[in-house]
Amino acid sequence: MSLLKKIGTIILKGTQILLNIAPLVQAVMPGSAGIINEFNQIAAIIVQVEVMGQALGIAGPDKLKAAAPAVAQIILQSSLMVHREIADPVKFNTACGTIAGGMADLLNSLKDNVDTKDVG
Repeated sequence: MSLLKKIGTIILKGTQILLNIAPLVQAVMPGSAGIINEFNQIAAIIVQVEVMGQALGIAGPDKLKAAAPAVAQIILQSSLMVHREIADPVKFNTACGTIAGGMADLLNSLKDNVDTKDVG
């Protein structure tokens, strides 16, 4: 297994832990709030596209095509891209589609027994 694959696996398995310790991480590392926010923004895009897709009867691959540009925009505005230029736009767009698909897979892997109590 490649390092990137191992990191991806760890990130996917640690998502719940990350969300639970986010306030602590933000207190210790003030700049980390952006990463958590971007992660949540990508999840929100996937949910919005899913709702739109259900309303319009759009298939999975077309929903991915709809989500990828919005995910790309979030990434372009992220701290990751500060002082960086895209060398290969095709590879960048493909990666954004992969990230969107991965987030959709992650959300689909969760139980659907959502607690509707107001958390805020």
